[in-house]
Amino acid sequence: MPVYSLSFHAHYACRHSGACCTAGWPIPVEPRLLPVLKVDRLVPDRDGCCIHFDRESRLCAVHRDHGEDMLPASCYQFPRRALIDDRGTFVTLSNFCPTAATLLCEHEEAVSIVESPAAFADHRIYEGLDARGQWPPLVRPGVLFDLESYSRWEAFIVKTLTRETSLNGALRQIAQAAERLRSWTPSCGDFKGFATKAIGTRSTDSASPDIYAPLRTGDAYETLRRFVSEGLTPPPSPTSTSLKDDWGGEARAVRRYLASKAFASWSAYEGHGIRTLIAELMVSALVLRVECERASRASRRPLNRPLMIEAIRQSDLFLIHLIDRPRMMKWLGEVESA
Repeated sequence: MPVYSLSFHAHYACRHSGACCTAGWPIPVEPRLLPVLKVDRLVPDRDGCCIHFDRESRLCAVHRDHGEDMLPASCYQFPRRALIDDRGTFVTLSNFCPTAATLLCEHEEAVSIVESPAAFADHRIYEGLDARGQWPPLVRPGVLFDLESYSRWEAFIVKTLTRETSLNGALRQIAQAAERLRSWTPSCGDFKGFATKAIGTRSTDSASPDIYAPLRTGDAYETLRRFVSEGLTPPPSPTSTSLKDDWGGEARAVRRYLASKAFASWSAYEGHGIRTLIAELMVSALVLRVECERASRASRRPLNRPLMIEAIRQSDLFLIHLIDRPRMMKWLGEVESA
Protein backbone atom coordinates (compact mmCIF):
# COMPACT_ATOMS: atom_id res chain seq x y z
CA MET A 1 0.00 0.00 0.00
CA PRO A 2 1.52 3.36 -1.01
CA VAL A 3 2.44 5.93 1.64
CA TYR A 4 2.03 9.68 1.15
CA SER A 5 3.09 12.77 3.10
CA LEU A 6 3.47 16.48 2.56
CA SER A 7 6.86 17.45 1.18
CA PHE A 8 7.86 19.47 4.24
CA HIS A 9 7.45 16.30 6.35
CA ALA A 10 9.00 13.93 3.82
CA HIS A 11 12.46 13.93 5.43
CA TYR A 12 11.37 14.02 9.06
CA ALA A 13 13.86 12.52 11.51
CA CYS A 14 13.95 12.86 15.29
CA ARG A 15 16.31 15.62 16.47
CA HIS A 16 16.20 14.44 20.10
CA SER A 17 14.59 17.53 21.59
CA GLY A 18 13.12 15.33 24.34
CA ALA A 19 9.77 17.11 24.17
CA CYS A 20 7.74 13.90 23.95
CA CYS A 21 9.85 12.19 26.65
CA THR A 22 9.34 15.07 29.09
CA ALA A 23 5.70 15.92 28.37
CA GLY A 24 4.40 14.20 31.49
CA TRP A 25 2.37 11.65 29.56
CA PRO A 26 1.78 8.21 31.12
CA ILE A 27 2.48 5.59 28.45
CA PRO A 28 0.67 2.22 28.29
CA VAL A 29 2.95 -0.76 27.70
CA GLU A 30 1.84 -3.67 25.50
CA PRO A 31 2.11 -7.19 26.96
CA ARG A 32 4.82 -8.23 24.50
CA LEU A 33 7.13 -5.57 25.98
CA LEU A 34 6.75 -6.62 29.61
CA PRO A 35 9.91 -8.80 29.64
CA VAL A 36 11.94 -5.68 28.83
CA LEU A 37 10.02 -2.84 30.47
CA LYS A 38 8.70 -4.83 33.48
CA VAL A 39 5.63 -2.60 33.95
CA ASP A 40 2.34 -2.20 32.11
CA ARG A 41 2.48 1.61 32.30
CA LEU A 42 5.36 4.05 32.18
CA VAL A 43 4.61 6.76 34.74
CA PRO A 44 6.59 10.00 34.43
CA ASP A 45 8.56 11.34 37.38
CA ARG A 46 7.60 14.49 39.26
CA ASP A 47 9.27 16.62 36.56
CA GLY A 48 7.26 14.95 33.80
CA CYS A 49 10.17 12.89 32.46
CA CYS A 50 9.88 9.30 31.35
CA ILE A 51 12.03 7.05 33.54
CA HIS A 52 13.80 5.80 30.40
CA PHE A 53 14.80 9.26 29.18
CA ASP A 54 18.55 9.82 29.42
CA ARG A 55 18.82 13.51 30.23
CA GLU A 56 22.51 13.73 29.39
CA SER A 57 22.34 12.22 25.90
CA ARG A 58 18.68 13.21 25.37
CA LEU A 59 18.03 9.71 24.09
CA CYS A 60 15.42 7.11 24.98
CA ALA A 61 17.28 4.28 26.72
CA VAL A 62 14.79 1.71 25.43
CA HIS A 63 15.25 2.84 21.83
CA ARG A 64 19.01 3.05 22.25
CA ASP A 65 19.52 -0.31 23.95
CA HIS A 66 16.74 -2.46 22.44
CA GLY A 67 15.73 -0.83 19.16
CA GLU A 68 12.67 1.02 17.89
CA ASP A 69 10.56 -2.15 17.73
CA MET A 70 10.70 -2.44 21.51
CA LEU A 71 9.11 0.96 22.09
CA PRO A 72 5.53 1.13 23.40
CA ALA A 73 3.10 1.81 20.56
CA SER A 74 2.51 5.42 21.66
CA CYS A 75 6.24 6.15 21.44
CA TYR A 76 6.70 4.16 18.23
CA GLN A 77 3.99 6.17 16.47
CA PHE A 78 4.62 9.69 17.81
CA PRO A 79 4.54 12.22 16.19
CA ARG A 80 3.01 10.36 13.23
CA ARG A 81 -0.75 10.60 12.63
CA ALA A 82 -2.07 8.42 9.82
CA LEU A 83 -5.21 8.17 7.75
CA ILE A 84 -5.47 4.80 6.04
CA ASP A 85 -8.06 4.19 3.35
CA ASP A 86 -8.38 2.33 0.07
CA ARG A 87 -6.07 4.84 -1.65
CA GLY A 88 -3.13 4.18 0.68
CA THR A 89 -1.61 5.49 3.92
CA PHE A 90 -1.47 9.25 4.43
CA VAL A 91 0.90 10.42 7.16
CA THR A 92 1.01 13.81 8.81
CA LEU A 93 2.69 14.82 12.07
CA SER A 94 1.68 16.25 15.41
CA ASN A 95 3.37 19.63 15.46
CA PHE A 96 3.74 19.42 19.23
CA CYS A 97 6.99 17.75 18.22
CA PRO A 98 9.52 20.63 17.94
CA THR A 99 11.11 19.01 14.88
CA ALA A 100 7.76 18.79 13.08
CA ALA A 101 6.92 22.41 13.93
CA THR A 102 10.35 23.57 12.78
CA LEU A 103 9.97 21.79 9.44
CA LEU A 104 6.97 24.00 8.65
CA CYS A 105 9.28 27.01 8.84
CA GLU A 106 12.48 25.56 7.37
CA HIS A 107 11.19 24.01 4.16
CA GLU A 108 11.93 26.41 1.30
CA GLU A 109 10.56 24.53 -1.72
CA ALA A 110 7.01 24.56 -3.01
CA VAL A 111 4.75 22.20 -1.09
CA SER A 112 3.47 19.02 -2.71
CA ILE A 113 2.04 15.64 -1.78
CA VAL A 114 4.87 13.10 -1.96
CA GLU A 115 4.50 9.37 -2.63
CA SER A 116 6.94 7.06 -0.81
CA PRO A 117 8.56 9.80 1.30
CA ALA A 118 11.96 8.93 2.73
CA ALA A 119 10.79 9.42 6.31
CA PHE A 120 7.84 7.02 6.16
CA ALA A 121 8.66 3.54 4.93
CA ASP A 122 5.82 1.56 3.38
CA HIS A 123 6.69 -1.51 5.49
CA ARG A 124 6.25 0.38 8.76
CA ILE A 125 3.10 -0.14 10.83
CA TYR A 126 1.02 3.05 11.02
CA GLU A 127 -1.83 3.53 13.45
CA GLY A 128 -4.51 6.15 13.15
CA LEU A 129 -7.90 6.26 11.50
CA ASP A 130 -8.33 3.11 9.42
CA ALA A 131 -11.09 3.66 6.85
CA ARG A 132 -10.28 0.78 4.52
CA GLY A 133 -13.42 -0.80 3.14
CA GLN A 134 -15.58 2.15 4.19
CA TRP A 135 -17.69 4.45 2.05
CA PRO A 136 -15.70 7.40 0.63
CA PRO A 137 -15.90 10.76 2.44
CA LEU A 138 -19.09 12.78 2.23
CA VAL A 139 -19.39 15.96 0.19
CA ARG A 140 -22.50 16.84 2.15
CA PRO A 141 -25.02 14.67 4.00
CA GLY A 142 -26.34 12.20 1.42
CA VAL A 143 -23.69 12.80 -1.26
CA LEU A 144 -20.41 10.85 -1.42
CA PHE A 145 -17.13 11.66 -3.11
CA ASP A 146 -15.47 9.08 -5.26
CA LEU A 147 -11.91 8.55 -3.96
CA GLU A 148 -10.31 10.11 -7.04
CA SER A 149 -12.34 13.28 -6.61
CA TYR A 150 -11.59 13.40 -2.89
CA SER A 151 -7.85 13.17 -3.65
CA ARG A 152 -8.27 16.07 -6.08
CA TRP A 153 -10.12 18.09 -3.40
CA GLU A 154 -7.42 17.35 -0.80
CA ALA A 155 -4.65 18.37 -3.21
CA PHE A 156 -6.56 21.57 -4.04
CA ILE A 157 -6.75 22.55 -0.37
CA VAL A 158 -3.04 21.90 0.17
CA LYS A 159 -2.11 23.88 -2.93
CA THR A 160 -4.41 26.79 -2.05
CA LEU A 161 -3.16 27.02 1.53
CA THR A 162 0.51 26.92 0.59
CA ARG A 163 0.30 29.40 -2.28
CA GLU A 164 1.80 32.82 -1.53
CA THR A 165 -1.46 34.54 -0.66
CA SER A 166 -3.19 35.75 2.48
CA LEU A 167 -4.55 33.14 4.84
CA ASN A 168 -8.01 34.66 4.83
CA GLY A 169 -7.97 34.75 1.04
CA ALA A 170 -6.97 31.08 0.86
CA LEU A 171 -9.66 30.02 3.32
CA ARG A 172 -12.23 32.05 1.37
CA GLN A 173 -11.29 30.29 -1.88
CA ILE A 174 -11.57 26.89 -0.21
CA ALA A 175 -14.93 27.73 1.34
CA GLN A 176 -16.29 28.95 -2.01
CA ALA A 177 -15.10 25.79 -3.78
CA ALA A 178 -16.77 23.72 -1.08
CA GLU A 179 -20.09 25.40 -1.73
CA ARG A 180 -19.75 24.73 -5.46
CA LEU A 181 -19.11 21.04 -4.74
CA ARG A 182 -22.02 20.87 -2.33
CA SER A 183 -24.36 22.25 -5.00
CA TRP A 184 -24.14 19.07 -7.10
CA THR A 185 -27.39 17.29 -7.92
CA PRO A 186 -28.02 14.37 -10.31
CA SER A 187 -29.19 16.86 -12.90
CA CYS A 188 -25.60 18.19 -13.04
CA GLY A 189 -24.42 14.92 -14.58
CA ASP A 190 -21.42 12.82 -13.59
CA PHE A 191 -20.05 13.94 -10.22
CA LYS A 192 -16.40 13.33 -11.11
CA GLY A 193 -16.52 15.74 -14.04
CA PHE A 194 -18.57 18.24 -12.05
CA ALA A 195 -16.05 18.10 -9.17
CA THR A 196 -13.10 18.65 -11.49
CA LYS A 197 -14.72 21.81 -12.84
CA ALA A 198 -15.91 23.02 -9.42
CA ILE A 199 -12.45 22.67 -7.91
CA GLY A 200 -10.69 24.16 -10.92
CA THR A 201 -12.94 27.23 -11.15
CA ARG A 202 -11.64 30.28 -9.36
CA SER A 203 -14.47 32.40 -8.03
CA THR A 204 -14.47 36.14 -8.66
CA ASP A 205 -16.79 36.63 -5.69
CA SER A 206 -14.89 38.14 -2.77
CA ALA A 207 -17.56 37.10 -0.30
CA SER A 208 -17.04 34.08 1.94
CA PRO A 209 -19.78 31.92 3.43
CA ASP A 210 -20.51 33.49 6.82
CA ILE A 211 -21.40 30.15 8.40
CA TYR A 212 -17.82 30.02 9.69
CA ALA A 213 -17.86 33.44 11.36
CA PRO A 214 -18.82 32.07 14.80
CA LEU A 215 -15.68 29.88 14.71
CA ARG A 216 -13.42 32.97 14.74
CA THR A 217 -14.51 34.29 18.11
CA GLY A 218 -13.63 34.16 21.77
CA ASP A 219 -16.77 32.13 22.37
CA ALA A 220 -15.49 29.49 19.95
CA TYR A 221 -12.20 29.30 21.84
CA GLU A 222 -14.04 28.87 25.14
CA THR A 223 -16.11 26.07 23.60
CA LEU A 224 -12.89 24.31 22.59
CA ARG A 225 -11.59 24.65 26.13
CA ARG A 226 -14.69 22.85 27.39
CA PHE A 227 -13.84 19.88 25.16
CA VAL A 228 -10.56 19.18 26.96
CA SER A 229 -10.69 15.66 28.35
CA GLU A 230 -11.40 15.20 32.04
CA GLY A 231 -8.25 15.19 34.14
CA LEU A 232 -6.31 17.37 31.68
CA THR A 233 -5.72 21.10 32.01
CA PRO A 234 -6.95 23.35 29.19
CA PRO A 235 -4.91 26.36 28.12
CA PRO A 236 -5.85 29.67 29.74
CA SER A 237 -8.56 31.83 28.27
CA PRO A 238 -7.10 34.34 25.81
CA THR A 239 -7.10 38.08 26.21
CA SER A 240 -7.70 38.50 22.47
CA THR A 241 -9.10 36.12 19.86
CA SER A 242 -9.28 38.23 16.72
CA LEU A 243 -8.42 36.17 13.65
CA LYS A 244 -6.23 38.67 11.83
CA ASP A 245 -4.13 38.19 8.75
CA ASP A 246 -1.14 39.79 10.47
CA TRP A 247 1.39 37.04 11.15
CA GLY A 248 4.54 39.10 10.79
CA GLY A 249 7.14 37.36 8.67
CA GLU A 250 5.80 33.89 9.49
CA ALA A 251 2.62 33.80 7.40
CA ARG A 252 4.00 30.95 5.32
CA ALA A 253 4.40 28.76 8.40
CA VAL A 254 0.78 29.47 9.35
CA ARG A 255 -0.53 28.38 5.96
CA ARG A 256 1.62 25.24 6.11
CA TYR A 257 0.35 24.51 9.60
CA LEU A 258 -3.20 24.51 8.26
CA ALA A 259 -2.14 22.38 5.28
CA SER A 260 -0.84 19.81 7.78
CA LYS A 261 -4.35 19.80 9.27
CA ALA A 262 -6.10 19.42 5.91
CA PHE A 263 -3.87 16.61 4.64
CA ALA A 264 -4.63 13.12 5.99
CA SER A 265 -7.52 14.70 7.84
CA TRP A 266 -9.59 12.33 9.94
CA SER A 267 -12.56 14.65 9.55
CA ALA A 268 -12.98 13.28 6.01
CA TYR A 269 -14.46 10.17 7.59
CA GLU A 270 -15.50 11.51 11.00
CA GLY A 271 -17.61 14.35 9.62
CA HIS A 272 -20.68 14.50 7.42
CA GLY A 273 -19.33 16.77 4.72
CA ILE A 274 -16.54 19.08 3.60
CA ARG A 275 -17.75 22.06 5.59
CA THR A 276 -16.62 20.20 8.72
CA LEU A 277 -13.02 20.09 7.50
CA ILE A 278 -13.11 23.81 6.74
CA ALA A 279 -14.55 24.44 10.20
CA GLU A 280 -11.59 22.54 11.66
CA LEU A 281 -9.20 24.73 9.68
CA MET A 282 -10.97 27.84 11.01
CA VAL A 283 -10.65 26.85 14.66
CA SER A 284 -7.06 25.71 14.10
CA ALA A 285 -6.24 29.20 12.78
CA LEU A 286 -8.06 30.71 15.76
CA VAL A 287 -6.08 28.63 18.26
CA LEU A 288 -2.79 29.45 16.54
CA ARG A 289 -3.58 33.18 16.59
CA VAL A 290 -4.24 32.97 20.32
CA GLU A 291 -0.98 31.12 20.92
CA CYS A 292 0.99 33.60 18.80
CA GLU A 293 -0.41 36.50 20.78
CA ARG A 294 0.24 34.64 24.04
CA ALA A 295 3.86 33.91 23.08
CA SER A 296 4.52 37.50 21.99
CA ARG A 297 2.99 38.92 25.13
CA ALA A 298 4.93 36.58 27.43
CA SER A 299 8.24 37.34 25.73
CA ARG A 300 7.47 41.03 25.17
CA ARG A 301 8.69 40.65 21.62
CA PRO A 302 7.06 40.84 18.18
CA LEU A 303 6.22 37.51 16.61
CA ASN A 304 9.32 35.82 15.17
CA ARG A 305 10.26 32.31 14.08
CA PRO A 306 11.10 30.84 17.53
CA LEU A 307 7.86 32.25 18.93
CA MET A 308 5.91 30.91 15.94
CA ILE A 309 7.38 27.43 16.42
CA GLU A 310 6.38 27.46 20.09
CA ALA A 311 2.89 28.75 19.21
CA ILE A 312 2.46 25.94 16.67
CA ARG A 313 3.58 23.38 19.27
CA GLN A 314 1.14 24.65 21.87
CA SER A 315 -1.68 24.75 19.32
CA ASP A 316 -1.27 21.07 18.50
CA LEU A 317 -0.86 20.17 22.16
CA PHE A 318 -4.33 21.64 22.63
CA LEU A 319 -6.00 20.45 19.42
CA ILE A 320 -4.52 16.95 19.20
CA HIS A 321 -3.44 15.85 22.66
CA LEU A 322 -5.86 17.56 25.08
CA ILE A 323 -9.21 17.86 23.29
CA ASP A 324 -11.81 15.11 23.18
CA ARG A 325 -11.93 14.88 19.39
CA PRO A 326 -15.37 13.22 18.98
CA ARG A 327 -16.99 16.04 20.98
CA MET A 328 -15.16 18.69 18.94
CA MET A 329 -16.11 17.04 15.66
CA LYS A 330 -19.77 16.83 16.63
CA TRP A 331 -19.74 20.55 17.36
CA LEU A 332 -17.89 21.48 14.17
CA GLY A 333 -20.26 19.28 12.17
CA GLU A 334 -23.13 21.62 12.95
CA VAL A 335 -21.97 23.75 10.00
CA GLU A 336 -23.22 21.05 7.61
CA SER A 337 -26.82 22.04 8.29
CA ALA A 338 -26.17 25.79 8.52
